[in-house]
Amino acid sequence: MMLDYYIGKLAQANYKIAIHPDGANIRLTSQADKILLISPDVIPNKHKKEFGRLVELLGRSYKEVEQLGKGLHPYKIHGIRNATAAKYIKLLIDIQETLELTKASRVD
Repeated sequence: MMLDYYIGKLAQANYKIAIHPDGANIRLTSQADKILLISPDVIPNKHKKEFGRLVELLGRSYKEVEQLGKGLHPYKIHGIRNATAAKYIKLLIDIQETLELTKASRVD
């Protein structure tokens, strides 16, 4: 089931974000590759707009880094502060919780 796959990717990203030693912006960016794998189709409607904005910011950060050389990973998201990054981290946790509840309600 594809929902399991996306829940797994979110769980991995959220765990690594939680244990990463740096600030929120750097922690969030460290998991950009996993976040960008998540299909917008599985994102609950109430989170779609914010998630779309996060994907846009991450994509822009990758484009900026690609100009420096292929295969580089952005260090942080330019143009946002740690407080904003923390809100996006909370968003990812909320999405994971909602998807897990959706999965549980389908099984019952």
